[in-house]
Amino acid sequence: MSRRRPAVIAAATVTGTAALLFAGYAAAGAAGLIDVASLATLGVLIAARAAVRGREPRPVRQEKQRRDPERRPAIRAAAFPAYASIASDLEWGRMSRRHYEHSLRPRLTRLATALGREDTVAIPSLTGPADADGPGVDVATLDRIISQLEGP
Repeated sequence: MSRRRPAVIAAATVTGTAALLFAGYAAAGAAGLIDVASLATLGVLIAARAAVRGREPRPVRQEKQRRDPERRPAIRAAAFPAYASIASDLEWGRMSRRHYEHSLRPRLTRLATALGREDTVAIPSLTGPADADGPGVDVATLDRIISQLEGP
């Protein structure tokens, strides 16, 4: 009986699929045939995925999560909100004249004053209309300002 049952299931499946394809063709012609064939294919794929079980993943041991368990985790920028704010201002200062004039330039001026270098560091003001939102300061100028702030 066990050998006969898979053969019966296969025959019923083939007969049912053929009947569905014929009904789809009879109802809407070639478009109906394609629709029914697509749904039948989807059904076969879902049934095959349900029948074939994948292996369970291995559990990850705690000591293998990091290469060196004695080493501390890396420092993240989120731990230093002032750093993230300065990095954001530098990025936006390159893209927006308004952001450079109202955010980055005052910050760089305060930094130069705090370092005692307000006379040696030249922080330019961009010329042009005050309300125009054109490009900000270029990378070479920012590099020069940062080098002067970091220098002796």
